[in-house]
Amino acid sequence: MKRFILLFSLLGLVFFQTHGQENYVKNDAELGDRSHYFSLCWGMGAVTVSDNNATLLNGDFSMRTNQLTDKSNKATWIKSPWMVMEAGEISFVTRLDGNAGGNRGILIQYIPFDADMDYGEGEEVEFDSFSFPHPVNKQTTVHKVTANIPEAIVGKTVKIFISFTGTGGSARAGLDDLVIPGKYAADPSYNCMPKVEKQDKDGDGVVDAEDDYPEDKYKAFDNYLTSKSAATLMFEDLWPAKGDYDFNDLVLDYMINRITDASGEIVEAVIDLLPRAAGAGYSNGFGIEFTGIAPDQVYKVVGSKIKSNSIHKFLDNGLEAGNEYATIIAFDDVDNVLTHPGGGSVGINTDPSFPMQSVEKMQIIMYIKDGENAKGHIQLDELKMDHFNPFLIVNQKRGVEIHLPGKKPTAQ
Repeated sequence: MKRFILLFSLLGLVFFQTHGQENYVKNDAELGDRSHYFSLCWGMGAVTVSDNNATLLNGDFSMRTNQLTDKSNKATWIKSPWMVMEAGEISFVTRLDGNAGGNRGILIQYIPFDADMDYGEGEEVEFDSFSFPHPVNKQTTVHKVTANIPEAIVGKTVKIFISFTGTGGSARAGLDDLVIPGKYAADPSYNCMPKVEKQDKDGDGVVDAEDDYPEDKYKAFDNYLTSKSAATLMFEDLWPAKGDYDFNDLVLDYMINRITDASGEIVEAVIDLLPRAAGAGYSNGFGIEFTGIAPDQVYKVVGSKIKSNSIHKFLDNGLEAGNEYATIIAFDDVDNVLTHPGGGSVGINTDPSFPMQSVEKMQIIMYIKDGENAKGHIQLDELKMDHFNPFLIVNQKRGVEIHLPGKKPTAQ
């Protein structure tokens, strides 16, 4: 934690945003140690942070080069972090230390970002330069240098690359108060590569890479109540009498996904059911109560399979009427979802003497919100496994329910 606090403190010292529209990255050397600048994604070659009076310009520290005896732009240099450039001008102050030398100069370049190159660095492009006046010997004049940002790189991700050149002698250069127009775009936690602009197509505040529904502003995350693989329910319809005690009077797989929006509220609960077998001689139904969810918190329910002469009564939103909590009747008769083989078979897909009947997944959606319309404001912890109360309705008798152990019957 201390490292991150230090990092953010250093960032605050190195760059800031003005009160207007312009952004700047600054380097005044006052961090006092170039390792701090390395941690903020600056680069330096044969340049250090120094308090040597020979090249000190402002404050307690300035940047100081080694002796400048090479014409190459790769010998002595400073590179900014990756930046998204803005229009304006680069500025800094510089001077020599007064020692003898032939020629001394500064090249001002940019390095475009190229994802195919090592460290993302493309070929540098020089766009301005500065030459120290002659004679170099005994020269200590402070020069303010400015360079206009090329229009071609405004809005582009680049590094500013400042090189110091020289021939002969031993003169060094100092540099201070470097100001570059643009936004800091490096990621110190990712090898100082440019920060990736995170796309949010639907504008819900959740970036596409993290959004399970990147083109739907009303949905953001899948939250499975069960795992992504289905769980199975098995009922014995003669309970509490043991009967044949084979728990095949209704066998179905289920999977429930609570889809939330960017604010973390449940938009809808998607209930996938796969009725697989029904070994009963009864016409049983199947329902789910969501304990703790009031019926008026639900916008609507779609996907139930109900026959025209159903024993159930329903609210306008599709929930069963007369219950304290939101209760879905998934199907009121197993014949709505499974086909009986006939020919004397007592059940469906339970007797190996008869052919297997095809099974088909059904999906029920309980909408809590529908676009801008919201009936309830339900958080994830208000719809957990403890609130899931599935039950069998025995032989079209609404008051006879078979529940999982420890679960209470509905108000019906």
